Amino acid sequence: MKKLAKRIAALAMTAAMMTASAGAITQDGQSETWFDGVWALIDAFGLKAEHDPYVLQNYINKYLEKHPDEMYDVLNDILSLLDTHSMYLSSEEYSQGFSTLEGFVGIGVGLQETENGVQIAEVMRYSAAEEAGLQIGDLIVKINGEDATGLKNADVASKLRGEEGTSVKLTVRRYGRDITVTCERRQVNRVYVSNKTMADGVEYIKVSAIGSQNDWSAFSEIWDSLPSKNTRAVILDLRGNGGGLIDAALKMANVMTPVKDAELAGVRYRDDMGGLEQTYSTGNALPLGKIVVLVDGGTASAAELLAGSLQDTGSATLIGSKTYGKGQGQFHIDLVNGDKLVITTLELELPKQGCWEGVGLTPDIQLENRKVTVNTKDLKPLDTSTTLRFGDNSDAVYAMTERLSLLGLLTEATGRYDGDVADAVASFRAAYDLPAALYASPEMLSALDEAVTALNGQTYLVDDQLQSALEMCRLAAAKPQQYTVKSDGSWTKK
Repeated sequence: MKKLAKRIAALAMTAAMMTASAGAITQDGQSETWFDGVWALIDAFGLKAEHDPYVLQNYINKYLEKHPDEMYDVLNDILSLLDTHSMYLSSEEYSQGFSTLEGFVGIGVGLQETENGVQIAEVMRYSAAEEAGLQIGDLIVKINGEDATGLKNADVASKLRGEEGTSVKLTVRRYGRDITVTCERRQVNRVYVSNKTMADGVEYIKVSAIGSQNDWSAFSEIWDSLPSKNTRAVILDLRGNGGGLIDAALKMANVMTPVKDAELAGVRYRDDMGGLEQTYSTGNALPLGKIVVLVDGGTASAAELLAGSLQDTGSATLIGSKTYGKGQGQFHIDLVNGDKLVITTLELELPKQGCWEGVGLTPDIQLENRKVTVNTKDLKPLDTSTTLRFGDNSDAVYAMTERLSLLGLLTEATGRYDGDVADAVASFRAAYDLPAALYASPEMLSALDEAVTALNGQTYLVDDQLQSALEMCRLAAAKPQQYTVKSDGSWTKK
């Protein structure tokens, strides 16, 4: 049956090149058959369907009368000949295949499966998880007192969600230490944008999706706050961002592009739907010393548009691995029976690279994160009875930085206690709920040794991409600031 459906679809699309259009809609505006109605939508909106007439409709309709269960196969075979993204789905298939960007009831975390279990990959703004102090990288080991180390993503997500107002007790492992918190489940209005200051003058902004105008609003709020922090360099993390709203992505690109009237991108519709629409920069971007964008194979669609626009205009440096390669956009059409028609209606074009559909974007600096297996036997002994300070140069400092490197807080071990080491010490203290300080006390060294010992034999990813971006931005942030902040919070270029 499937082969026959494919043959019908192929015949229909081949004949479309040679025959005149047949009317699928009757004079009173009603579809003759369900197939006719769906094909009318494809012809009306499809990017590649322009001038493709209705063909072999009687033949297909007669076939479907005898084999109604093959409606989905026939439609999807036809759609597959248009492009790789168009499809016809039942409501159940749609809900399973397309992750919703809308709100939900839960604690507000994104999850990621690792070799060691499920860890927190995102802590959503204004969520119960954020209030409880949960952090990206926390490994979930218990849920309501029950072992969770062998669970899959879906299992953990199911246990974390529930009725609004109920609570869930979560035990996470952070740097070898187990921490238990209680979170109240509530409505999470998803905002996929978060930020933190990573070093003096360096701001890290994570955009995990561009799901709504709320994400643009959150990004804009963060961006407008940068002058008050005397920010001189920014790391924009788009890894794993599957895209979202094109206009919101273009707004983000605009506030980061310092050149006026630079072409940011083009959106190409069918000629009868407007053709090519181009967007240009206003040139009002905050003058920064450096913007680095992190990308990977999960960076797609509108996120690629944002990254590629910044790359083509020379506004940012891309670090990471090749992106997904989705340069087309779709309409998601609700049908009266609950089914969904996903139809490609536009192509995205960058000013230099054009449309990247099926190709992806190549970062300026291609870099893969390393897998590291912790082996404490190879480490130098750590003296936990001493205090290490800025400027020290010793084997004790080297032993400490070996451990900080294993935790991904430093790129490599060193015997000199310099600014990078001080930042790593401060980061470890913050993660381990120790008092803020730039020196390494016996208490801090004992906690560090305990954390690394607990990781012995485990394999994890070291975020070399982020560390490379941080090094680049630190160098830029060390240079003089290019703007002056006024008393009212506004800024002027120097």
